[in-house]
Amino acid sequence: MKLIFKYLKKYKGLFLLNIVAIFLVASAELGLPFIISRIIDEGIAKKEMDVVYQFVIWLVSVAILGAIGNIVLNYCASRTAAYIMKDLRNDIFAKVQTFSPNEIQDIGISSIITRTTTDVFQILNFVSTFYRSAVLAPIMLILTVILIIIRAPQLALSTIFVVPIVVIGLFIIIKVTKKLSERQQKNLDQLNLVTRENLTGVRVIRAFRKGPYEQERFSKVNDSYTNTSIKLFRIMVSIEPVFYFLLNVSILILMWFGAKYIEAQTISLGQLVEFLDYQFHVMFSILTFSLLFMMFPRTMVSSRRIKELLEKEPVIKNIENPITEIEPIHEVSFNNVTFKYPDADEPVLKNINLKAKKGEVIAFVGSTGSGKSTLINLIPRLYDVTEGNISFNGEDIKNLDLNLLRSKIGFILQKALLFNGTIASNILFGKEDATEEEMIEAAKIAQSYEFIQSKEKGLEDRVSELGSNLSGGQKQRLSITRAVVKKPDVYIFDDSFSALDYKTDFELRKALFSKTKESIVFIVAQRLSSIVAADKIVVLHHGQVVAIGKHEELIKNCQIYQEIALSQNLIEEVMI
Repeated sequence: MKLIFKYLKKYKGLFLLNIVAIFLVASAELGLPFIISRIIDEGIAKKEMDVVYQFVIWLVSVAILGAIGNIVLNYCASRTAAYIMKDLRNDIFAKVQTFSPNEIQDIGISSIITRTTTDVFQILNFVSTFYRSAVLAPIMLILTVILIIIRAPQLALSTIFVVPIVVIGLFIIIKVTKKLSERQQKNLDQLNLVTRENLTGVRVIRAFRKGPYEQERFSKVNDSYTNTSIKLFRIMVSIEPVFYFLLNVSILILMWFGAKYIEAQTISLGQLVEFLDYQFHVMFSILTFSLLFMMFPRTMVSSRRIKELLEKEPVIKNIENPITEIEPIHEVSFNNVTFKYPDADEPVLKNINLKAKKGEVIAFVGSTGSGKSTLINLIPRLYDVTEGNISFNGEDIKNLDLNLLRSKIGFILQKALLFNGTIASNILFGKEDATEEEMIEAAKIAQSYEFIQSKEKGLEDRVSELGSNLSGGQKQRLSITRAVVKKPDVYIFDDSFSALDYKTDFELRKALFSKTKESIVFIVAQRLSSIVAADKIVVLHHGQVVAIGKHEELIKNCQIYQEIALSQNLIEEVMI
């Protein structure tokens, strides 16, 4: 709960206004029964209509005061809850941006989504109820009991009878629902995970005819979530009938003793009506507080899950005083770089030593699993080296501010990731202030200009979520355009030409390499025709560098490279 109070502190003004509103409401709610009692005893019983009219004016005035208090109370509650929900989501999103791919995978994308939506919404509901009830309900309960004891202690028995029973039942319910709430949230994470996997993998599922299997898998998870929810629901729905039973019992006790005291002229009819109203206030204050406590276990679970996320220290982060400025990158060095994934037995990269200078094109080739993509992912610090270091201009990249480091890099993934928006908005992702001329120039280099022109709205044509309305080649060219418009010091192409035909691949490389003389270019490629013109080709095998050289040298001297070239019919003739 410390998490919630931490965010509540930001809105002290609303909280103080809320307290004022609570006292208005409490005064009105407790004042109305007293006025009604006076109307009955001093007006109706004595047939004094002038007195009735006077007290009715008081009654209306107090009721209006209570209504104003309730409006202010609801305003404060809803506004504070909405602000806290906004702050939590912003902070969660900002925190997730600091996590490495491994950390996101460990937590689980579905779990992160659930925490950002369902858990935050649970806290919103709690805060909204808390603001209205956490202070008002106990104040109403305490003051009402005090009034009953002061004005008619003999009638306090009905209240004393009910309160302990409700409190004991409340603690039992909290203990049971906390465990069920934790189980329900875990089931919800699993439900979201299965749903997400089915939506993203729908083509594979259909291709392998696994629809029935996935349906059965989803049903099992859904049944587990449903059963837990039903158990929670049973507890929740049992509260109301038990409450009304206890309320009716307490009223019967009050009426029984009240009738006897009226007969004995110990109390008046107006006082009995007043105490009946107070009894309702006592019981409904207990019910309101009970509902708040019923939300408490689920809110504790949600709060703990969000707190875990927000307090998780990212593995990859800035040092205490990072370097925030650096000259244009003219050299990138890998110095005895070794990398091992967390919990892995063996490193995937071992003792990598390599230098790349401005104007050079460095290509990485090797069989699947040789460590090519892992190696280039170390450059923007998507992962951190286990041993050794990578340096820019002789400075360890760990000493550079992460924003500075990544601002120097243009990264193009094999799986082109585009965002919902327009072609222009996706290109501007690389450089926010790029002009239309710069975007067109970058598009021409990346060979995307032709297909952009063919679109009805050109640069302003829509791009669907993940670029689903574009072909694989178009998505790759657009992602390359996004990197080119940035004009970075270091380009990283992770098998980024794989979806292009040979002609487009050739034209793109020709245009690209002529414009990157002031940059360092790293290319990972399966297709050797994409990298035969590279200044250095690095051959990786089982995470180690086995050869470095030009295409012609490696064809003669490196067996692994020869095998790759032979499999692609590039031994005798190469397109360049």
